[in-house]
Amino acid sequence: MTVLEMQEVHGTDWDYLIVLDACRYDYFEEHYDDFLEGEIKKQRSKGTQTPEWLRKTFTTRYNYKYISANAFANSLGIGLDELMGEDYGSDWTASRKFTEIIDSWQKDWSDEVNTVPPENITDTAIEEASPKTVIHYIQPHRPYISCPVEEKNLNILKNNVEQNEETDEEVYDKDSLKRRIIEKTRPAWNKFFWKLPYRTRWKIKDILGLENPHWGSLVTEIGEEKVHEYYQKDLRMALEQVKRLVKELDGKVIVTADHGEALGEHNDWGHSENSNNPYMYTVPWLEVKGVKD
Repeated sequence: MTVLEMQEVHGTDWDYLIVLDACRYDYFEEHYDDFLEGEIKKQRSKGTQTPEWLRKTFTTRYNYKYISANAFANSLGIGLDELMGEDYGSDWTASRKFTEIIDSWQKDWSDEVNTVPPENITDTAIEEASPKTVIHYIQPHRPYISCPVEEKNLNILKNNVEQNEETDEEVYDKDSLKRRIIEKTRPAWNKFFWKLPYRTRWKIKDILGLENPHWGSLVTEIGEEKVHEYYQKDLRMALEQVKRLVKELDGKVIVTADHGEALGEHNDWGHSENSNNPYMYTVPWLEVKGVKD
């Protein structure tokens, strides 16, 4: 078995580090050379979820500017423990790690697509980036801008939230008790649960009345092949904007990812912390030499 080279953000000389959120290596390798020229390597990320990658990659204070479409890296002093919940156990805060943070996730947000479009963060990066800047795009992470079903799923989630807000205290307490019991017994069943087919897991969650992952509604609605198709379309959207940005930058540019993404492989969808799924931890490292005409 080949041992992957570890992604070393600080051990490489770069002026601009472009991070594509949830970008798996195989699809990046397939599509990048339609937009960019350069030397590509396969590396292992230090995390399989953005919070894990941030706290394991940026361990001290750095003289970096961070332009972020992902709110886990924010200038507001809100730490990972606050964003992930009190059990997360990390007091990592972006404002203590970087000299300057541009909250693209806030200023460039589009309600229409429920995310930061890649062209918006590109505009901000062209205006704000200087040597030693990290530019963190949210694509190809969901929601997929190219997928019309995503908007319908978003509306379903919004309706569920509104319904939950109207639930009386008695029902809320029962739900809280059920969740506490499930969490208390998790060590006994969790390792077996995640070996079940993903459709079976979603059915069990429905029966228990637990929130089903957003993946469940999307895959059921459009099928696995379409999910792969929309993922790649959003990746190409991002690469088109990276190409536009690279044209404006003067210096050494690296394109990489914070983590990868499972799209049904090994019975997984999306990404979860501390995963041993290679589709979640295998990421590209591209030293950009130019752009394609």
